[in-house]
Amino acid sequence: MAAYFVGVDLGGTNIKAGLVDEQANVKSKFSVPTEVEQGPDRVVRNITAAAERAIAEAGANHKDVVGIGIGSPGPMSHRQGLVINPGNLPGMKNVPLRDQVAKATGIRTTLENDANAAAWGEFWAGAGKGVQDLVMFTLGTGVGGGVISEGKLLRGYFENGGELGHILVDPGGRRCSCGQPGCLEAYSSAYFMARRAEEFIAEGRPSSLKAHVGLGEMLMAEHIVDASKAGDALAQQVWDEACYYLAVACVTMQHVVNPQRVVMAGGMIAAGDYLLDRIRRHFEELTWKLLDDYPKILFATLGNDAGFIGAAGCAWQADRTGDW
Repeated sequence: MAAYFVGVDLGGTNIKAGLVDEQANVKSKFSVPTEVEQGPDRVVRNITAAAERAIAEAGANHKDVVGIGIGSPGPMSHRQGLVINPGNLPGMKNVPLRDQVAKATGIRTTLENDANAAAWGEFWAGAGKGVQDLVMFTLGTGVGGGVISEGKLLRGYFENGGELGHILVDPGGRRCSCGQPGCLEAYSSAYFMARRAEEFIAEGRPSSLKAHVGLGEMLMAEHIVDASKAGDALAQQVWDEACYYLAVACVTMQHVVNPQRVVMAGGMIAAGDYLLDRIRRHFEELTWKLLDDYPKILFATLGNDAGFIGAAGCAWQADRTGDW
């Protein structure tokens, strides 16, 4: 008998959903508006409708769907099945989303942090397929991620495990959006790289990036990458600093988790080898020389599908372990 799992990637603007089989093959996928401004009940109805549509579009039988996995922005609680108060889901405060969706669909449901779900997607079906230990960094406006250790998601006692953007890489350093100084996110996120470059320009340092600032544009990470490739010294400093601190975090995770693979995901991987080669070089400079083997540092392969595939994979894992 075929067994299927619905994966739901819950975002502030859209809900991405799909039906996935036990081998992580995608049978259907699509997006619908979240409509969070209409309140929690509307969001639950939209998730429920998305799950039912995923089943119907794949031509699957409802009875063959074993579970639904939902990846939600945090803060949230997997154990309680609760969406607590995510910044990009205003009004979704202390919503028992897992139980509400399970009741509406009649299908067992599990709730997971969206970054953890994406990491599980790469572990189950992407760049980490076939390994047991994986660390994934998601590089975008902020820095997120997830950790798989011995084939299990690392959540921790307080369910804050895997907050990789807040690894301390520079004690007393730049202040992060969380309010603490020295977090990885304060150096290696697209937002803080742009702010770093703007600070240097304000200090009077020469840079081709001044043209963007002078035109009133918002400085973006891609501007820094392009300028760095063209030989702009300021851009090169900002870019190399971002890659260096990512390598510092990779070394830290090597000693804590000892992963087989470290996966880089998110919008910043558009820089390609210009990102990966520098991280690898700094990693080799910083890492423990007594080891015979090191984790492979590579790019994610599932792109924007990692979230819903991983959410479906979390339901697949919940079915195996009983941890819904």
